[in-house]
Amino acid sequence: MKDKMDKSEIRAVLSVYRPGDPETEDPRLQQAKAAAAADPELAQWWAEHQEFDRIISSKLQSGEVPAGLRSRLSAWEKRTVQRSNWNRGFLLAAASIIALAVLFGSWRGPFQPAPSLAEYRDELVSFVKLDPPLELRSSEIVRLTEFLQKNGAPSQLDIPRGLRRLDPAGCRTLRFRGQDVALICFKREDGELVHLFAVKRGALPRLGLKRETPEFAAQGDWMTAAWGGDDYAYLVAGKGDRASLEKYFGTS
Repeated sequence: MKDKMDKSEIRAVLSVYRPGDPETEDPRLQQAKAAAAADPELAQWWAEHQEFDRIISSKLQSGEVPAGLRSRLSAWEKRTVQRSNWNRGFLLAAASIIALAVLFGSWRGPFQPAPSLAEYRDELVSFVKLDPPLELRSSEIVRLTEFLQKNGAPSQLDIPRGLRRLDPAGCRTLRFRGQDVALICFKREDGELVHLFAVKRGALPRLGLKRETPEFAAQGDWMTAAWGGDDYAYLVAGKGDRASLEKYFGTS
């Protein structure tokens, strides 16, 4: 065995290990774990890899496809491709597993109903409950909207005045049922992030809300507010109670 493995070898060794596997005394696995713990980039990759495995394992056992998994799978794949292409085969295989789970676990016939606001909310809030990987970090809203426009996502956004008073942290694009979604994150006064999503109105045809009457809904210790504009459907999400979001709409 070589005294030192390079990063590609470390990833290859660790990728074989799955949460719940019996502990092994394999010296290469122990060496790879130690190397990952000592390297910030490998440590971040290893944490994401384990979380990814844990979600897939637990949800496939329950026969459910977790909200946000499709979005996070897409985001993780983008990040991985930007760094290296070592595990593209693994991600494609995982995507195939998810597709089969959807087909056999939740298939309801060839004609699917239009997605509901609840489905949209669950999917996207689940994505940001873990710190979302941003494609562009900037405190300039103009740079963020230019990036979104360049990448085909909603960009001419009607952002609530209260949110505009916060400093942006960054943005990225997502996909929901074949539609491009824009995500802009803002830095809240308490250091947490508040997230603004925008998608074309056609993605949520049953949404008829206006800014003056946003629909608030709790998601555990998170609160969301949804409304419809002329062109886009909007969703704001952040940790806290209803009052923590109402102030951005001027309703409290």
